[in-house]
Amino acid sequence: MEYWSFSNGFGLDNLIRKTGELPRPGPRDVLLEMRAVSLNYRDLVVMRGQHGKMVQPPLIPLSDGVGVVVETGKDVTGFKIGDRVCPAFYQHWQGGPPPADLEVGRLGGPLDGVLASHCVFPASTLVRVPDHLSDEEAATLPCAGVTAWSALSEPAPIRPGETVLILGTGGVALMALSLAKASGARTIITTSGPSKAEKVRELGADIVIDRSTEENWAQSVRTVTGGIGCDRVLELGGAETLAASIKAVRTGGTIVLIGNVTGNKAELFLPLVLTRRLTLHSVSCGSRAAFQAMNRALEQHEIRPEISEIISFDTAPAAFTALETHKGVGNICISSFQGSDK
Repeated sequence: MEYWSFSNGFGLDNLIRKTGELPRPGPRDVLLEMRAVSLNYRDLVVMRGQHGKMVQPPLIPLSDGVGVVVETGKDVTGFKIGDRVCPAFYQHWQGGPPPADLEVGRLGGPLDGVLASHCVFPASTLVRVPDHLSDEEAATLPCAGVTAWSALSEPAPIRPGETVLILGTGGVALMALSLAKASGARTIITTSGPSKAEKVRELGADIVIDRSTEENWAQSVRTVTGGIGCDRVLELGGAETLAASIKAVRTGGTIVLIGNVTGNKAELFLPLVLTRRLTLHSVSCGSRAAFQAMNRALEQHEIRPEISEIISFDTAPAAFTALETHKGVGNICISSFQGSDK
């Protein structure tokens, strides 16, 4: 097998390509030949060594990927050779409330991830992917896709006619846009420039707010909602955007905390939260059951994730650099794995 690993420390200089023995599946395991993987902002945090003491090298990075079953253990049922599947982000969360030890089961840190030509996973952690998706599209589902699904499902499912504000144009944001539109919601999305604004209009956003020309975007949201505010905010920004999100949401509305790309420590004006009875609800991906439910929705509505850039497995470190300087719309993927037919 071929794989990339943070071997002697974190940072791109320590991301080394290696060759090892082909892993063998145990009785209840499945061997996958990987076809494509994708990156999330979390992978940059891991690469920088900022994901906490639990995530340490040596580590194979990345959590989102798709592969083809090439061998199954003797006790495996439900999967056969040739099935195209994704491993769940949380390897120990089947469904229901999250386990108390949630953090220990994450792929791409602390568990080895999917930036490898072959991987072995317990069959109980795998999810079959929709046939209409390409390998690269399917590779975005385990974390980015399920996070978007959870953000629209918790603490209560979004309903037709509700207004949802989505911050940004990354993989989670654009999957949330597609899912929200399919549910009958009215969608507002913020972008950082005119080219991105035009792209998300093409993808079906009802209202697009370009932050480069509308600095007070929270007021813009209130204006387009008749002064009421939106029902739900998918808060992907973090410290620098949370205060504005609170201003943009309606009384009794929900802010779903997802990302922290602009910082970890936010200052809040608590009276706006307390007197307006706002709900702040955090989402960290979701369970295997949530993954399966999302896939049913993707199949029914033929939803396809948006791919911004595809980078070869041979030059995998370039994908991290591309994500750091990302100017496109959608997911950055790595494909052309050794042994793949792509």
